[in-house]
Amino acid sequence: MITESKKDYIDRLIKESLEEDDETVDLKGKFIGDEGVEALILSKRLKGIENLELSKNSITHKGAKMLAECPYLEDLRRLYIGENNIADRGAEAISQAVFASNLSLLDVRFNNIFDSGGEAITASPLFTKLQVLVMQENNVGDQALEYLVKNAGFGNLRKLNFYRTGVTNGGIKALAKSKVLKKVKHLNLARNYISFPAAEALANTKTLTNIETLMLYDTTIGDAGVKALVGSPSFSKLKTLRVT
Repeated sequence: MITESKKDYIDRLIKESLEEDDETVDLKGKFIGDEGVEALILSKRLKGIENLELSKNSITHKGAKMLAECPYLEDLRRLYIGENNIADRGAEAISQAVFASNLSLLDVRFNNIFDSGGEAITASPLFTKLQVLVMQENNVGDQALEYLVKNAGFGNLRKLNFYRTGVTNGGIKALAKSKVLKKVKHLNLARNYISFPAAEALANTKTLTNIETLMLYDTTIGDAGVKALVGSPSFSKLKTLRVT
């Protein structure tokens, strides 16, 4: 049961945010929890907003499900829900959300998402307008990446962040062959379990030829891997390469 004080608090936060930007509700770090989300989705002020920032709010799968079903969020374009605890069930809800087909950005970093949640997002047919996907710090592994690289719905991605997601050489080899992700310009694969064979696969890609920024630090691709990438004709547009 939502208290009146919670409703009033959330309504005030929404009003203050919309006064600064009438397309954005920014509640980052307010720690509103699932009860706050329940109060949030009752507000008609959400209708028409394009940006919703809910990072660091102690939200679980319950709050994610409420958001996903909120009719006032049909026009949402960018959802930042990182550093919460939505877990697999929350990711599954987001993958079927009323706003999924309109999103251009989805940031679910650091949310205790594992195999089934990663698969739900990357296998979803709804994210056809998505340009930015941040899966960072969720141990979704190769399976999620392999679903993603074959999912034609992700053909508009420009930025893909799989930092520290448990990806291995196998996942990177699948990525390098993807015919779907031709528009990707910024790729973050840092702090994964990848070595020289992954760098070699990327260097030989025939499809990921628009990469401008590539993050591979804290991996074990070694000097040979760096040399292969720097000398690759496939990465003629590369401007930034971060390795260690």
